[in-house]
Amino acid sequence: MTGVVVDGNGSTVPNAAVTVREESTVISSTTTDAEGRFAIEDLRPGQTLSVTAPGFAEYILVVPTPIPQTINIFLEPTGVAADVTVSITRSETRLSETPASVVVLTREDLESTAAQTVDDSLRQIAGFTLFRRSSSRTTNPTAQGANLRGISGSGASRAAVLFDGLSLNDAFGGWTYWSRVPLIAVEQAEVLRGGASSLYGSGGLSGAVNLAPPRSDGDEPIFNFRASAGTQDTYDGSLYSAVGRGGWGFDLATETFQTGGYIPVVEEQRGLADTRANSRHNNLFFSIERSFGRREKKPPAYAGGSDLLDRVFARGNLFDERRDNGTSLTYNRTYFRQAAGGADLSNKSIGEFRLRTFFESQVYDQTFAAVSVDRNSETLSRLQRVPSQAAGTNLFWTRPIESHTFAASFEVREVRGFSDEVGYFGGQPASISGSGGSERTFAFFVQDSWAASEKLNLSVGFRVDSWKNFDAHTSTRPLATNISSETRFPDRNETALSPRIAAIYQITPNASIYGSYSRSFRAPTLNELYRGFRVGNVITQANENLLAEAADTFEGGLTVAAFDRRLNVRGNVFFTIVEDPVVSVTLTTTPTLITRRRQNVGKTRTRGIELDAELAIRNDLRLSASYLYADARFIDFPADPDLVGNFLPQVPQQQATFQLAYRPASRFSFGIQARASDAQWEDDLNSLKLRPYFTMDAFAAYRVHKTLELFIAAENVFNSRYDIGLTPIRTVASPAFARIGLRLELGKR
Repeated sequence: MTGVVVDGNGSTVPNAAVTVREESTVISSTTTDAEGRFAIEDLRPGQTLSVTAPGFAEYILVVPTPIPQTINIFLEPTGVAADVTVSITRSETRLSETPASVVVLTREDLESTAAQTVDDSLRQIAGFTLFRRSSSRTTNPTAQGANLRGISGSGASRAAVLFDGLSLNDAFGGWTYWSRVPLIAVEQAEVLRGGASSLYGSGGLSGAVNLAPPRSDGDEPIFNFRASAGTQDTYDGSLYSAVGRGGWGFDLATETFQTGGYIPVVEEQRGLADTRANSRHNNLFFSIERSFGRREKKPPAYAGGSDLLDRVFARGNLFDERRDNGTSLTYNRTYFRQAAGGADLSNKSIGEFRLRTFFESQVYDQTFAAVSVDRNSETLSRLQRVPSQAAGTNLFWTRPIESHTFAASFEVREVRGFSDEVGYFGGQPASISGSGGSERTFAFFVQDSWAASEKLNLSVGFRVDSWKNFDAHTSTRPLATNISSETRFPDRNETALSPRIAAIYQITPNASIYGSYSRSFRAPTLNELYRGFRVGNVITQANENLLAEAADTFEGGLTVAAFDRRLNVRGNVFFTIVEDPVVSVTLTTTPTLITRRRQNVGKTRTRGIELDAELAIRNDLRLSASYLYADARFIDFPADPDLVGNFLPQVPQQQATFQLAYRPASRFSFGIQARASDAQWEDDLNSLKLRPYFTMDAFAAYRVHKTLELFIAAENVFNSRYDIGLTPIRTVASPAFARIGLRLELGKR
């Protein structure tokens, strides 16, 4: 067979990959020439021919009988968001048929940005923020909690973050270890904005982030490698490899990273005690699986025939990092180990089952110091070691029945953690203390996604979580007297019901509307209950009496496609009431020390609008933008009525992002990303203001060979030193940062 590959304008597409497979085995492959032509020999009817090219959706043809001698293949542009398949709603659906506010970043989106980390890539989405506007590259991990839509209050994540089906939210503290996911190991990022506890339980208060890894395509091996070097003494190297043979599959993802960082304290307030905030880490994922059916990129909803054990797998993750936190005496270290495994079983009669189980262990060390008023000296105030363990099992089931797709799951998880501390006074050890406890959770989830008609899709589901805090205690032993005291806290039980109902109606082939209601929750973490900490001259106390946060969210939106679906616009309005939100409430303020305590604060309200637009100017040139307006305020706090009407800390009223990506089939490509944010308040009193900012990143690449690409990336090209914290010392974001590197890709995924 010979053929020519063209785009929707009739222009030929050079360097398109043409592959022939028989079931999962690659039979032959070639690429189109400069005129878009190709030739394939020894075809057989029933084989699958696929054509892929950057900027286009994959074309798939089952070779017919008789086999045509010539063929013309028309490629459709990618980036038409409505055609993207998402799984963040626990049932695989096209984005256009999903009754929720979901944004998807494909691998091409991720590779067109200058961002070096996953969280910085996700900042393309307005409304996605980390605590204190920070980046995981240099910020303490306890400030890396993800929040969406202006629902915030502390460093703990209000969004459930998952990678390959397992949570990235720290089991003890709730923050997110973004460094645990090499960017090379992410094929697609899906962000669900709005209550997600009906799907993922605690942590899904404001939404969810699902990071999907690559899947090897049949038995063809994959070997991808990236490395770069940049300013601030920054070096990184990452590798992803996958191979399958005879039903066995092996995957490996590894990364090593280090940066010398920068001094975060604003220049006019620096002293001799201020040093660079930096980080270094090593990360390794490895897995082995045995497939008993076809090895697919994505498993089918269910397999025909009799009982079929699709696959069993085991996975491990080793991670360690060290960060210096901006002064001579402050640093933190993390040692993390995780083992996970599971099995997939399909049956035509009863559906598909997925079993997942994990065990993880972590040791987190951190030091705290008091810095003098002139910042020329500091004194060690606390040494802290936080060992924690977590284990859990989840059984998920799904089955389509006529126009319904049912799903259900049962989950159990247990977390155990302690904070062991040595307190210092005047530079000398003064006390030994410890506090901590355990938490055990049982959860049940059920959902029905119903295609009620050709135009109407409904989704109804709920989840019940019941958890118990037990074996909680705190102890203190002053070294001066050597007399120990201990307080044991009573066991506590809480239960949360998280329902969700949503509908989407297709008005025309190019327009649809949706509406939803959800109730979500977040249980206080063991860290919030039992561990205090200090940042700069701000002390935050633990609170063993915290209750779970609960949010009611109402939203509705409209999606419109135009210009042959090259323009896709999504807009929605939302209204969220949070009961008992956990906020760091200011207790006392002096020129040298601010004391805060985590407290449940009556009610908060966030209302706003979201707008997302994507335009395929050409098949290889795409423009996208995102905007969020969020009015987030305290509306009820009987313990301190003066807070009512204040803005929530760490929430800007307006955010906007912009991206331009040029990725032709030729050798040169580039991308530009820009972000703007309104001012926001550091504290609950609205007395410490973080100023508005604008920043821009740029990326350019040159393809030396079809498998090798050289690139240059620049973040914050205008050197915007925007605020990221007031403690009350003003800290600012990293200055302009640039790096050069290479990307090597062998095999298909």
